[in-house]
Amino acid sequence: MQFNIVPEAWRAMGLTTLALLVLTALVFDLRQRRIPNTLVLLALGAGLFINLIGPQTWQSGASLLTLYPSALGIKGALLGALTGLAFFLPFYLLRAMGAGDVKLMAGIGSFVGPATAIDVALFILVTGGVLAVVRMVWVRKTQLVLFNVATALGQWVPGSVARFDPATQSADRMPYGVAMASGLLAYGAWIFSGHAPLVNF
Repeated sequence: MQFNIVPEAWRAMGLTTLALLVLTALVFDLRQRRIPNTLVLLALGAGLFINLIGPQTWQSGASLLTLYPSALGIKGALLGALTGLAFFLPFYLLRAMGAGDVKLMAGIGSFVGPATAIDVALFILVTGGVLAVVRMVWVRKTQLVLFNVATALGQWVPGSVARFDPATQSADRMPYGVAMASGLLAYGAWIFSGHAPLVNF
């Protein structure tokens, strides 16, 4: 199913919808330290719908967040969601990221497709790392944070008795919605300033 929508108008609609959903998730994360499942399902459904109704150019790697926009269809949107989920899932298993963040990345992936989902996730990780360092220095907990990182990594060494529980031992927790919104914005600025995607397939 395709509707007769001009690519630029379709992209504006898609990016506006994605921005509103991510900003809403950010507000929830800042206020409640959680991202509701309802919002994640709404993001996933919106991503599928946007890619169902948009113009498909069939150009390799093209998506909502490329210089030449193209809808992905249902298959491409679902692959994007699965890619976003799979990329962040290890961080959840390591208890370095909340389940809501992982599911939100799946929602973002449903908008942008698999290749762009990897790019966006990489930008989110880098942005999150920079923000975490700035926050660590700002709240003056550098030593405690570094000790916790060493303990967390040490627990994966065979024979180690070190155990780290982020829920109870964390020196400080930055709502990761900040990193997700910032990383998505940074990637959009990267692409629309004329830079090539990091990953393209």
